[in-house]
Amino acid sequence: MLRTRIRAGPLAGFVLSVLFAALFAVISVGELFIPSLSPEMGKPAPVTLRVPYGPRIVRDSHDGAFSLSYEHRRVIVPRGTVLSERNEDHDAAMAYETVRRMRRPGLGARVASTYVIYLIVCLMLTVYLRRFGQNRVRLLRTQVGMFVLMTCSFLVSKLLLLFTALPEFWVPVAALPLWVAIAFDRRTAFLVEVGVAFIAASLLRFDVVLLSVLLVRGIAATMFFFKRKGSRQLLIAGSLAGLAGAIGFVALTVLFEGSFDLVADLKRWLGSNVLACIGGGLLVGLLGRSLREPAERAMGHVPRDKLLDLTDLEQPLLKKMAAEAPGSWEHARAMANLAEASAAAIGADALLTRVGAYYHDLGKTVQPKYFIENLAPGERSPHEDLEPEVSADAIMAHVVMGTKILREGNIPEPVVEFAYTHHGTQVVEYFWHKCVEQGNPKDLTQEHFRYPGMKPQTKETAILMLVDSIEAASRTIWPPEHKKFEEMIQRVMFSKLASGQLDQSGLTIEDLRIMTTRMASTLVNMYHGRIKYPWQRESDRAGHTPPPPTATPHPARPATPTPVPPSAAAARDGSASSAPESSARGAAAAPASTARGAAAAPASTARGAAAAPASTARGAAAAPASTARGAAAAPASTARGAAAAAPAASNDGERGAKDDGPAESARAPKKTH
Repeated sequence: MLRTRIRAGPLAGFVLSVLFAALFAVISVGELFIPSLSPEMGKPAPVTLRVPYGPRIVRDSHDGAFSLSYEHRRVIVPRGTVLSERNEDHDAAMAYETVRRMRRPGLGARVASTYVIYLIVCLMLTVYLRRFGQNRVRLLRTQVGMFVLMTCSFLVSKLLLLFTALPEFWVPVAALPLWVAIAFDRRTAFLVEVGVAFIAASLLRFDVVLLSVLLVRGIAATMFFFKRKGSRQLLIAGSLAGLAGAIGFVALTVLFEGSFDLVADLKRWLGSNVLACIGGGLLVGLLGRSLREPAERAMGHVPRDKLLDLTDLEQPLLKKMAAEAPGSWEHARAMANLAEASAAAIGADALLTRVGAYYHDLGKTVQPKYFIENLAPGERSPHEDLEPEVSADAIMAHVVMGTKILREGNIPEPVVEFAYTHHGTQVVEYFWHKCVEQGNPKDLTQEHFRYPGMKPQTKETAILMLVDSIEAASRTIWPPEHKKFEEMIQRVMFSKLASGQLDQSGLTIEDLRIMTTRMASTLVNMYHGRIKYPWQRESDRAGHTPPPPTATPHPARPATPTPVPPSAAAARDGSASSAPESSARGAAAAPASTARGAAAAPASTARGAAAAPASTARGAAAAPASTARGAAAAPASTARGAAAAAPAASNDGERGAKDDGPAESARAPKKTH
């Protein structure tokens, strides 16, 4: 098996929760154990002293006893202020700090209780991510990165409260949910916001107003973030979230106190709570935009700028593939367009899907001649002289080698994942059946012919698996009508569903329905018709060929109609269920003269078509060609001017131009004319 990305199981989630809960507890009460940070009357305060909104502890001026008095205000004594017993706020702050720092009784119990609260929050997050989150947030790397970012947010909040006199509403903890929403989804971001808001509010004894404002601001920021592509959208989302937090603060203050003097609050400038709510939202948007890339990297997500760099055709690995496996490269480019459109239609990461399509078959550069799309017309296939299991190993090796090349090239792991999931755990059916036909002399099982990868774990990788088969099968559809494409796509999807390849991908029935419609429309547009140029029509007349229709939207139809069921080309590398032998794994039976039942293919089939005579206009005239495995000669000219010839059938037995299929040289004797 290939080394794949590690998922966080129950034990890993528990260990993460225990470790980070302990770290949160240390940050929360750490200053209590540092003597130099202890305030004393008559001396400058080493840190900012704060009394949360709610019950205040004040000293009775008559007998020095402690008494409780509920006051609707909060106390902030800035760092460096000389503490005086005559100042009521200083008195309240000192009393509060004295109780916090009292070792007996209760300090140990309070610290333990704080740790338990943090542990509950962390366990809540890990259990949700493991059981209900999308597959990408179940990865150990993602969860570790998320907790690291949460720790950083918590630490920044603690430092802001200790060393500045700004209102507590400036804490920018909502930046983390924004990053999670960008990299993954909003539902996960909502839960992360709840957790990080509780942890931040614990710094002021779970101040109910602070907790409410943080929740409103974080959820609003996630809801108002509409477009992943625009960085400016982060600033807009932060601004709107700050406004929502300010409205929530005013509403809560009126609820608790009965009134709120907005003008008086605004006159306090930096001490204004309303401005702090709005400013905290702006700070969230600013941090979200400026630290977006490192935050996404920390969670194992590939930043958009990096993905755009990987689409550059001057990238060394892409140039290597274009030079060494040109047929596979052209197939990858065609797949990229179809996969990107499908991903965009269901709200998946379209750019990541395009990049994955570019790089998923890079392993074919190691032995390009083992794949039919990289063979020149008439070139002998190396599979002619190999045993079925050896041929299967050669085909399956491109998954392993592609993964190795991508990792050595420092390609991000989410892109590498496309290489070892685009065939899933399917069986190379053609070579397995070939082995059975030969009597299976070595007593092999299907496991010897099974791909060493893993099933798609994300929507993006599942889309690529489907498109890999659909793009090849689309070449067999005539005429290129929307309904016919839809039927083919549905059969491909059903074959993957039936084999369990999409079980872990997260695709829903709705996603599949939307993708079917979008891909069918895209394919219809890809195979659009064109009108022949005058010189092409003159060439046809000179060659005494029948006049073509005004527009030929697809390669000319064979003289003997041989409709191909969509499932015939649905599977890649023999992964589809087997069909009768005479149909070459699902293809309709061709005329009796063809070898192994390969149907005559039109001239425009990609890679492997025989060259037409030179006298034809751009190769439009029909030319008989002895095709691989004895395919019948193809008919006359096409609208695209491709040579009319039958393609070399792949050893997958599914298609004439499938890029993963092993090449086969002609076994039938050449026909003479």
